[in-house]
Amino acid sequence: MTADLKGKTALVTGATRGLGRALALVLAEAGADVAVLGRSADKATAAAADIEALGRIGLPLVADVSNEAQMITAADRAVAAFGKIDILVCAAGMGLPRAPVWETSAEAFRGCFDVNVLGVLLALQAVLPHMIGQRNGRVVAIGGTYGHKGVAGFAAYAASKWALRGLMKSAALDAAPYGVTVNVIAPGGVEGERLRAQFERRAALNGEPAQAVLDRFLGETALGRLIEPSEIGALMLHLVTAGGDNITGQDFIIDAGTIV
Repeated sequence: MTADLKGKTALVTGATRGLGRALALVLAEAGADVAVLGRSADKATAAAADIEALGRIGLPLVADVSNEAQMITAADRAVAAFGKIDILVCAAGMGLPRAPVWETSAEAFRGCFDVNVLGVLLALQAVLPHMIGQRNGRVVAIGGTYGHKGVAGFAAYAASKWALRGLMKSAALDAAPYGVTVNVIAPGGVEGERLRAQFERRAALNGEPAQAVLDRFLGETALGRLIEPSEIGALMLHLVTAGGDNITGQDFIIDAGTIV
């Protein structure tokens, strides 16, 4: 089945860099017009230009996902430009430096939840009324495998991903009567600058080469590899096209067989 999103429109949060940007491009390559949302006007404009280069409409939106008024304005701008929002992808997220739970500050905890949980809630609140009005829509949020287990040194981040699962499963039930599906994709280690930087920081703390950290990480996966953004994009496309018509309230782990 070939993914065909011609005539469809999408709004992607966290779309100005990393995985969010890659997913926005996947949607555009499949034919969708895409609103790219981020906190930097310059980066949003650059991401929108990438969409335009693929022959689709790219709409740069500047907003903080934890700001209710900004998110409502952004969604309204997307609807004004496109006439509708068919797909919402919530890819904005943040992590925290490794620290035991007793050293995790309340400020850091709130900041993590503001982006990873509240940010998704506000995106849902801004976009779902439009989807409900058109009796159709697809929502995908990027979670993570830390939402399926406890992780030493990352209590706040793991808690935010567990909370995201509950939010999305409940939203799926709320939205289902209106023809809207809501799902989560939970990646493991995603190839990219962010993960590589984490390996380098950990290597520096341990006084070892970054390759040693990478090798240990890969040794914990059944397939012995990192996840490519394109592989997450392929799963996302399945969920937002005909293949996902009867899939909702699910959390799909794609982690090369770490959690089995």
